[in-house]
Amino acid sequence: MTHSRSYVGRHRRPDPRRTRAAGLAAATAVAASLTVVPTVIPAAAADPAGCSAIDNGAFQCTVHSASMNRDFPVIVRPALTPDNNRVAQFIDGADSGNVNGWVSAGGALQALANEDATLVFPAMDPFTWVQDWDGDQGKQFDTFMSQELPQYLQDNWGVPNGGRGTTGVTGLSSGGYGAMNLAANHPDIYSSVYALSGIYDPGMPLQRAVVDGTAMFNNNFEGIPWANEGGRVANNPTLNIDRLTMPVIVSASSGVPNLLGDMGPDPIATVVKGGPYETGSMIFTAEFQARAALAGRTNIEFKYDLIGAHAWDTWRRASFDQGNMHQFIANI
Repeated sequence: MTHSRSYVGRHRRPDPRRTRAAGLAAATAVAASLTVVPTVIPAAAADPAGCSAIDNGAFQCTVHSASMNRDFPVIVRPALTPDNNRVAQFIDGADSGNVNGWVSAGGALQALANEDATLVFPAMDPFTWVQDWDGDQGKQFDTFMSQELPQYLQDNWGVPNGGRGTTGVTGLSSGGYGAMNLAANHPDIYSSVYALSGIYDPGMPLQRAVVDGTAMFNNNFEGIPWANEGGRVANNPTLNIDRLTMPVIVSASSGVPNLLGDMGPDPIATVVKGGPYETGSMIFTAEFQARAALAGRTNIEFKYDLIGAHAWDTWRRASFDQGNMHQFIANI
């Protein structure tokens, strides 16, 4: 049986060496507790030329397009960690303004504050369907999204390889078509897709009318994106569904407005226009789902909501409340 010796009540002279060592350890501990460890910030967090800091860690930038020889406003929220090659591109609807609607109306910067990827919000010309227009050098948006933005991120933000192969693309309404078509055209660039309330077969009569009609009416009747049917076929996600090899999420709603939610700045328009528009999108989505089933594309997931018009209330709920946007980014 081992007996431990008790030193209770006994006094020992302190060893000077131990005293100095203890003092040094204590001082080191105090210094460590008072030292502010700097947050790891990617090298790209320094403001690149043409960028200025805005809210939520994002920057308002001016990005030059060599293919169109003009500049575009783009909001960039850098990744939270350095040397991060994950990128998410956000495409607005057809009536995009000078600020991407995902930021101004969707609240994406706040909702995605903890997502560790470079978030990119370009503001492009309205009703151009994210296409390289045949015969119109001023509308080359497929090139802008798939080639020029990755190079810009690589050169100005230090994103490894510009995120090529590790970029997700999401879009709503006409941007839903744009996102799906970009991914089908460039599966080497895009690794994840989330499309909301879009159209996916511009060769079908009603969807053809939507694309051609809005493109002509809102671009001074100068034409449509494609000079011939070959161009339309080449940019048809339904016909090119076998090139959608990455994880894809597609969502749509019934068209029944969420009367208890945010009805937007014009509640009447949300009901009269937003309702039928979203019902049409749900039908187009169901048609695309049938084609995906025939093609055996198990990587494409479809989600429907019983309530929701063609409006930001619907897209915010689908994206953030229902978690689809977070899953989309996780898939990158």
